[in-house]
Amino acid sequence: MSITRIAVAGSTGYSGQEFLKLLSRHSQFRLAAKIGREENVESLGGKVDLAVLCTPNEISLEMAPKLLAQGIHVIDVAGAFRLKRHAYPEWYGFEHASKEWLARAEYALVPWRKLAPAREGEARLIANPGCFPTATLMALLPLLKSGFVDPARLVIDAKSGTTGAGRKAEVRLLFSELEGEFQPYKVGRHQHWPEIVEATAQFADLEINPVFVTELLPVSRGISVAIFGEWSKRPAGGAADLLKVFEEAYAGEPDVSVGADPALLSMKSVVNTNRVHIHVAEAYGRPVVFSVIDNLVRGAAGQAMLNANALAGISLRDGLT
Repeated sequence: MSITRIAVAGSTGYSGQEFLKLLSRHSQFRLAAKIGREENVESLGGKVDLAVLCTPNEISLEMAPKLLAQGIHVIDVAGAFRLKRHAYPEWYGFEHASKEWLARAEYALVPWRKLAPAREGEARLIANPGCFPTATLMALLPLLKSGFVDPARLVIDAKSGTTGAGRKAEVRLLFSELEGEFQPYKVGRHQHWPEIVEATAQFADLEINPVFVTELLPVSRGISVAIFGEWSKRPAGGAADLLKVFEEAYAGEPDVSVGADPALLSMKSVVNTNRVHIHVAEAYGRPVVFSVIDNLVRGAAGQAMLNANALAGISLRDGLT
């Protein structure tokens, strides 16, 4: 099935603006519509092949089924279709009104799940991973699949730039509030915790219950995640052997760099790119893995473009190089 005509909802938000940048340099896709108010959604059938929703969660929840009913593929960059097992009222604050599409939604984290190309007559709903889960899972999945680390003893310390909170007016996001500040938030109730738990079960076949702490950095963009574990069976080479696991996991992935070089810890090295940098180390006799990404590119719009390319059956890197 040919996918060329793209609609973007929420194009004035940070993720929407980022996706438009990527779309502008794509070899095949073209912008067919910017979806604004609800009345624009009803008449897009036959005019749009794929809609990318960079909208608040509740708007995605309302908009996606209407687009899908018209045969339009949907990539939801929000969190309206990510959780299968955990209750939406508890983690997102609203009752889910589209359980059928929630059950059919495909959670796609590249490269751990690369979508098969879309087929004629089949409208598909893709749940784009969140920014914190993307950075976390890219480091966590090889770590757990190695078998060297105890899945019951994990601490995840995740820090994000302010654009991760979206483009909205809140006192806590004002420059005068953030400048010189650094503090945890949503401890024990962050909506990305159940997403990480469910994705780990999906991709690593393991149930985990990690400590997950999120913190807001006084920078505009970028995510840095540190994962602290305990050896279940320490390999003879320690971190060097663990690093080999990561190298094998991401062999052939040009946008993923892994190593023991501390330079990989720099957020500046990934900002404005779709790259993932992973640093593997051992500290105080324990394994420690760091992951850094740009929250708006790899953590949102870039991941959405990877999934759009996969649906279209073309090079995953189109629009991203």
